[in-house]
Amino acid sequence: MISPPSAPVWIAVPTFRRPERLRYLLERMAEVVHRDDVALLVAENDVKGQEGAAVAQAMAADGYPLPLHVLIVERPGLCAVRNAIAAAAMADPAMRMLALIDDDEWPQPGWLDALLACQAETGAEAVGGPVDPHFAAPPPRWVEETLVFRAEERTEGMTSMLWASNNLLLTRKALERVAPPWFDMRFNRSGGEDLDFLMRLRAAGATFGWSPRARVSEWVPPERVRLSWVLRRMERIGCTETLARRKQRPGFGGGLALFARSVALLGLRTAGLAGMLLPGARRVDIAGQWVKCWGRLHAFAGGSQTLYGSD
Repeated sequence: MISPPSAPVWIAVPTFRRPERLRYLLERMAEVVHRDDVALLVAENDVKGQEGAAVAQAMAADGYPLPLHVLIVERPGLCAVRNAIAAAAMADPAMRMLALIDDDEWPQPGWLDALLACQAETGAEAVGGPVDPHFAAPPPRWVEETLVFRAEERTEGMTSMLWASNNLLLTRKALERVAPPWFDMRFNRSGGEDLDFLMRLRAAGATFGWSPRARVSEWVPPERVRLSWVLRRMERIGCTETLARRKQRPGFGGGLALFARSVALLGLRTAGLAGMLLPGARRVDIAGQWVKCWGRLHAFAGGSQTLYGSD
């Protein structure tokens, strides 16, 4: 790490081979975050190319308005880079809040202030916010039929569960509740590591909040606006979600109950396929939920999908 950050509020961005997306994020961050208690960390996970690190270092040298630091994470993968971020943040005694945002996103105005305000008002140990899709090219009409590209909307305040880390504020207390490694390395290449972490955090007694005003935008490249990609994504979600739930229900009995539930859901979703014939039906969502059920069963067969951190 170059000049380790020290600040009450950390903003951390894991990055892997998206230098231009990262540059755009950093530019937008400088426009919308105006606080003197913030440090920004870029965690580079491409030890060979280090294009993201080069972007961050050049911007820092050019007078970037926020304290900007770089962490090189040699081990590839989602869990490896997130664990390195958490460890670095916990090593700073001044750190009280850690905000996470992905390198293919950027914050909308008021993002960080809204996360912090929600945390202060509710006392929640983890606070999430919506992620709005931004399509790099005009999407086909069927995109409106899928949850994959739909921002989650909830009322502001306490909530029972959070599902992802791509727009997430964690308190120091939250990170203290879960023993390192915070993100289970079994999810390092498959994804689902954030859901597993949040499930363990809830099981440890942490409280969650939601801020609808803490919005980020996410780039959606053309290669993702395909039915094949959406359905593969739904299958992966079903698989990794079940692997995470299986950890919460150990033993033969817990596994049997989860398997029975997965089979029952597949039956319901199979029967629901007839709904695709109805006028106005969200056909992609119906098909996606059916495929997600097969992903659940794939998890019981020992399956997972390696999608991230490839060399």
